[in-house]
Amino acid sequence: MSELNSLKSTPDWFTKSSIYQINPRTFSEAGTLKSIEEELPFLADLGFKIIYLCPIFKADDTLEGRSPRQLASKTENPKNPYRMNDFFEIDEEYGSMDDLKSLIAEAHRLKLKVMLDLVYLHIGPNADILKKHPEFAMHDEQGNVILTKWNFPQLNYENAGLREYLWCNMTYYVGVLDVDGFRCDVGDLVPLDFWIEGKRRIRAINPDAVLLNEGSDWTYLEKCFDASYAFKWHSAIYKIISGNASAQLLREVNNEISGRIPHGAILMRDMDNHDTVTDWPMRAETVAGHDGMELIAALNFTIDGIPMVYCGNELGDSVRLSMFANRFYMGDFEVTDRSKKNEPYSIRRQTVIKALNSLRSKYDALCFGNTEWKDTDDNERLICFERFLDSEKIIFIGNFSNDEAQTKFSPQKYEVLAQSLVPPTVSDGKINLKAYGYSIFKTKETIR
Repeated sequence: MSELNSLKSTPDWFTKSSIYQINPRTFSEAGTLKSIEEELPFLADLGFKIIYLCPIFKADDTLEGRSPRQLASKTENPKNPYRMNDFFEIDEEYGSMDDLKSLIAEAHRLKLKVMLDLVYLHIGPNADILKKHPEFAMHDEQGNVILTKWNFPQLNYENAGLREYLWCNMTYYVGVLDVDGFRCDVGDLVPLDFWIEGKRRIRAINPDAVLLNEGSDWTYLEKCFDASYAFKWHSAIYKIISGNASAQLLREVNNEISGRIPHGAILMRDMDNHDTVTDWPMRAETVAGHDGMELIAALNFTIDGIPMVYCGNELGDSVRLSMFANRFYMGDFEVTDRSKKNEPYSIRRQTVIKALNSLRSKYDALCFGNTEWKDTDDNERLICFERFLDSEKIIFIGNFSNDEAQTKFSPQKYEVLAQSLVPPTVSDGKINLKAYGYSIFKTKETIR
């Protein structure tokens, strides 16, 4: 196996898991690393195997040079977690480096992997490292610092010193703090050869370390990254649940992506994340309702790829969130109220997430199997596909509308693995699904 191929060998712990994304600001009222650590047993009990933390590093605290998105939030919060001044320090908003070490140690005790968020396209304007090494930022012919579209100084990857500085940052967190991998912010806009060398270095320390690309340049996925985002996937789902497209769009988008990505490549499937809850006009949970979000979760956990759940989704949370709001500058936003765990809708969501995580642990077809989409009698509302590996065959069928829908149902012998709160009914060779109804079942027969 060549070195490049060894960098692309993705460990089973990643492929067989689901990711739980945590933005400390929206995770809970406390908004700290300690408050996250307290909830780790709960998350582990739900079956999550990976937690991914949004940036927790030292942020710039000036009002000048804020991004257009941050200004639009009207929170007047000077700190943007994606405008960092120091990649090696924890921002006091979240706690301390000792708090992070404690969180990672507790996560590993609970058999949870930990991923951190790397933001290497740009840096905060008041970063000490730029005062020492102004050449680490890009400059125009007049000597002015070049800014990205978010208004932050763009890092200069033509400079060998900058590369060494950032590679040291990666190896520090893997080697000293024992993190298991990184989510790489706008990874496509950072040179691919930087990521290849960075992965070589972290793999030298931890052969099972992984990189997730927030991008859709499939060359990066082919050469280096273990998985990439599927932006068009969650955008298609949002259009469907908003009534602006039929379920057919999801299949079309999936076929488009599948026709372009490298063979065997892994996509991350999500609905909510820190960007969507900030930017989209309404939370997906609000648009789809609890039944619709449950259907989406069932879809993302059974389609090929790795599912990601945003903090609060496991509780059925629907409050208005923003990545720019925190406990000091809430503006018009809220945070997830974790005390609502015992509400009936929350208990239902927890039960579903736990069951879906269990299915991924039990059935390799959901993690490594092929996917074959199936036609139904109502492709405008229904989605159906098979996941199969050797003799293992898992079927998903879901109704992505707020009306009843039905289609032919050929298997005579099958075992239901999970289903909607109002379960589908089968009779006379047809399956009938109520609004947002779904079923996941195991069979040895072929769906025709």
